[in-house]
Amino acid sequence: MSHTDPTPKALTLPRPPDAGPEADLRFVRTAPRHLVDRSAVAEVLITDWRRLGPDTFRLGAQWPRGHHFYAPIAGAWYDPLLTAESLRQASVLVGQTYYGVPADHHFTIAELEFEVVPGVILLGTRPAEMRLEAAATDVRGATDRHGPPTALTLEADLLRGDDFAGAGRLTLHASAPRDPAAGEGGGYPSLPDPVPPAIVGRLDERDVVLGVPRSAAARRGLNWDLRIDPGHPVLFDHPTHEIPGMVLLEAARQAVQAACAPYRVLPVELRSAFHFPLALGLPCRVSATRLPAQDASEDAAIRVTAWQSGRLAFDSLVVASLCD
Repeated sequence: MSHTDPTPKALTLPRPPDAGPEADLRFVRTAPRHLVDRSAVAEVLITDWRRLGPDTFRLGAQWPRGHHFYAPIAGAWYDPLLTAESLRQASVLVGQTYYGVPADHHFTIAELEFEVVPGVILLGTRPAEMRLEAAATDVRGATDRHGPPTALTLEADLLRGDDFAGAGRLTLHASAPRDPAAGEGGGYPSLPDPVPPAIVGRLDERDVVLGVPRSAAARRGLNWDLRIDPGHPVLFDHPTHEIPGMVLLEAARQAVQAACAPYRVLPVELRSAFHFPLALGLPCRVSATRLPAQDASEDAAIRVTAWQSGRLAFDSLVVASLCD
């Protein structure tokens, strides 16, 4: 996926010649919470799943029209980060259900990329019923005989009815469980003052993950301190010992919106690498750099990075279109 190619293309995934009617998906109930690494039922997007071949799967996800955190963009489009969360949940479910990863393992995102077709993720009169045609392309670590895998890559095409809505790829790492109380009880850096919510496309400052830098020099550019709020009901759905990957993706999205302010933007492509886990108890700095465009009509391409203890922990290229 490249920001120089304006037409999203479907991933080429292996599929059986005929999945048959038994592969039809239902959207009447959500998956069990533990299968998608969520505590709140309201945060579960996956509704149904089927195995089509040794490493191919079909999953259903329902996107609510008014999610309280992943709210519609400019009142017209589903939040593209629902694509990322759908991929994350699908990867956890496939890893547990078909490759034997225990539910109590710790899941972290190592790489994630997606693209969406804006015209297909427009809001409708009903929640969007999305179909993920997925393939596990790289399962690493222990085998079924000697234990669960330690890493899994899932590639998926995203369809809404018969329309191609986007595509994505996510690499997930799974590690042995740690103390369930890890991350609880304090020791977090103090929350910096939030950037004004409107600048980052938010209504409530509790949902702002970018803070005003304490350093006067940092305030002169596109630099922020990451706001770590372990009490946030969506970004910190359950206790953890490190900053969740979805927090960093939200930081990238907010950084892009801030870089493009006052224009409202729709992220249409995102490619992210998570180089090492970020500790909850240490400050983290987020920076954005706008890349030069070929002409004024091109989408904005922005690189967002996150640093902790002088090390690059997260790197993301986000391509965003202006909302008409």
